[in-house]
Amino acid sequence: MHYKSAIYILFVGIFVLLFGRVCAQEQEDQGTRAAIDSSMSISPDYLPTRLAPMPTAEFNPLEYSTIDTSLVHIAEYDPLLQTRYLYQSLGINGQAHKNMVFDLDHPMGFTWTTLPYPLYFRKMQDLQIYNLATSYTNIDFAYGVLKEFDFGATHAQHVRQADFVFNLDGTSNDGYFIRQAVNRLSLSAIARYETPNKIYGFVLAYIFNHGKFAENGGLENCLEFINRNPRDADIDNNLSSYAVMFSNALTTINTHGTQLLNYVNIKDKQGRYFGTFSHTFDFNYLGSQFTDHDLNNNFYRDRYYINTDTTNDSIRFYSVANSLQWSNYSPVDTVSGQPYSFRIAGGIRHEYANLSVPRLSDNSLTLFARTSIRLFKVWEIFGNISYSFFGYTGNDAMARAGFRFMINPKQRHHFGFEASFNRYAPDYQLSRYFGNNNSWKLDWGKQNLVKVGTYWTILGYRVSFNFYNLGRFVYLNSRYEPQQLEKAAQIVQFQVSAPLRTKHFALDANLALQHSTRQAVTVPLFAGKLSALYRARIFKKRLQFQVGLDLFYNTPYFADGYNPILHRFYSQQEMQCGNFLYVNAHLALRVKRTAFFVRGGNLIAGLINYRYITTPGYPMQGQNVEVGVNWKFYD
Repeated sequence: MHYKSAIYILFVGIFVLLFGRVCAQEQEDQGTRAAIDSSMSISPDYLPTRLAPMPTAEFNPLEYSTIDTSLVHIAEYDPLLQTRYLYQSLGINGQAHKNMVFDLDHPMGFTWTTLPYPLYFRKMQDLQIYNLATSYTNIDFAYGVLKEFDFGATHAQHVRQADFVFNLDGTSNDGYFIRQAVNRLSLSAIARYETPNKIYGFVLAYIFNHGKFAENGGLENCLEFINRNPRDADIDNNLSSYAVMFSNALTTINTHGTQLLNYVNIKDKQGRYFGTFSHTFDFNYLGSQFTDHDLNNNFYRDRYYINTDTTNDSIRFYSVANSLQWSNYSPVDTVSGQPYSFRIAGGIRHEYANLSVPRLSDNSLTLFARTSIRLFKVWEIFGNISYSFFGYTGNDAMARAGFRFMINPKQRHHFGFEASFNRYAPDYQLSRYFGNNNSWKLDWGKQNLVKVGTYWTILGYRVSFNFYNLGRFVYLNSRYEPQQLEKAAQIVQFQVSAPLRTKHFALDANLALQHSTRQAVTVPLFAGKLSALYRARIFKKRLQFQVGLDLFYNTPYFADGYNPILHRFYSQQEMQCGNFLYVNAHLALRVKRTAFFVRGGNLIAGLINYRYITTPGYPMQGQNVEVGVNWKFYD
């Protein structure tokens, strides 16, 4: 209750401030409109605003893209609704989720665990810096009748030599079954500065993620839900009548991340450039706690190492990393249009990791290097490599190489090839763990992941083919225990992404075909999303409206189950998920900088069957309605 009150007060305050600010701007603008044309308006409807991924320790030249101001994606207020994401989830926004399209990109360094919230919990590589003349503000929220509330706010400001970015978003969702509520908050801030002579600069970023999840462990009898009689109005309207695994479980997770990137461009008195020295400081903290009482033995399976009545598993982990490197380009350089270029960087990274339970103090040292070469303006060759010494990650090695051929740069028409090799230790949680219901001390050999892929793209259309070979892959089996593949798994993947745009029609398609040779690494044979819409302007082009239809479907497969105690998905061969068509529709309106939408979700739920489940035990939301609003402000 306090969480919802805080959200309400926060947004009322933001709205009042911005409303007063905009009214003052509009009044001033009305008084000067005769003397100032629309491009010089004090409060314009649009100013060019561009953004690019924030530079981290492994920075590359920045590639800015213009911010999307169309209505096309306005009703995709939650990441799981976006056409580009094909994910299984726990049924409602804000909960744990997992990519249906296999992808395994392990970062350099020590990892305690990989949290199952990639679209909600921000990481440094998710942040973006802005290139703008003055300021940009975006506020949006969506309300799902009558159970959920999603909100977001972004503000970017340019002041002389500095740029500031602030992001805030969250979810409050009561859920539909017993013990399903979510309260989530993500906050990030970036400050970037460079001296007028461009000798020294820094990028400072901070991230805070908070999640409080009421864990029900899924339905005890999912077939009862699937096979229910649609004429049974009582069960249809009272989903809390279904028995769940956990009636009292709760997960709380907090993460903090701080990064400071300092750089000095080396120049002589004549202005000749001799490269850039940079230092990157990274601090990451993870605190998680799972609690439960009146334990359900159907899930715990008679495994109790501390207490048979109550579970209270708490983890505290932090890591500190320092990187020193030299490069012949700075972290804020943009992609060059020159026909020839040669970029190279290399350095050393020290990391200290500390874990509370089980106790761990670990040090590691990593050497890394990367390069990018452009030839004749059309060929780009790139590669990077890293190798770690000492500690848990000792002898970890990663290498990546590829090329891209530009057929027509103006149409973004090119094709490319990429190959990578990763040899690394699994998440430390899969090697050492001690809790009330799970305990192991295991020594694994290094995992070996090989990926070979090629792609072709033009004007945003993309066709790609990937081949994975997973050697000694460590996963969580159906007994909730880590296990290593005795024989390598191969995955073949073909994916098409198509953003069609015409004057009045738009269509986004994301289609994936996959095959895996091992049951432990299951993927659907087909998964795809299709979004089609019609848009036009009426009332002398002052009002823009859009109607759209979204479809999502995946073939049946043994989707991974979810273990909330470990915050991990696990392999299972008992229940297939899929073979259900999700249909959503929306209507959106925009007047100047303000957009509204109403969205109907899972419209055919119950009309055909009740198999709308992407994760075993966790039905998706039935027929539902959301309304939302979005404001953009430019100064």
